[in-house]
Amino acid sequence: METDEQRQAFEDYSFEVTGQLFDRHGGKLERLSEKDQEVVRIWRLEADMYNGGFLQYFCNWGYENFEKTQQILSKLGAVQSLAIITEYEKSIAAVKNDERIKELWDIPKYLDEYLPEEQQERLNELDELYWENPDDLQLLCFNYYLKENA
Repeated sequence: METDEQRQAFEDYSFEVTGQLFDRHGGKLERLSEKDQEVVRIWRLEADMYNGGFLQYFCNWGYENFEKTQQILSKLGAVQSLAIITEYEKSIAAVKNDERIKELWDIPKYLDEYLPEEQQERLNELDELYWENPDDLQLLCFNYYLKENA
């Protein structure tokens, strides 16, 4: 199986597992096996990072999901992706304690009050660095979750 086919195989698998999350388990992540929960968390990361960047990912899925995803990236050896999302979260952390923050989607509303322009530019750079796919995450995931079955 060629590298592109391996990437596609994991992407297809992640969509299948995420579909099962809703079709069979009513969206309740805890009803999936630990392995399948990890696959869903990677799917969330990839889908939202490539759609709207880290803020979309973080605001959609929350801090607990973020922390568990950090652990998964570490286990996979996705060092650069882990560094990118960790730096981004640390940059926005100051906003989380603002009394106006009632839900995670309030963070983007007030971020510019906390971060100088150069830090905001750095956040854009971090999204772009992720989009360059520095760890080839889909291939790492194929090798970790599917290789023995390929």
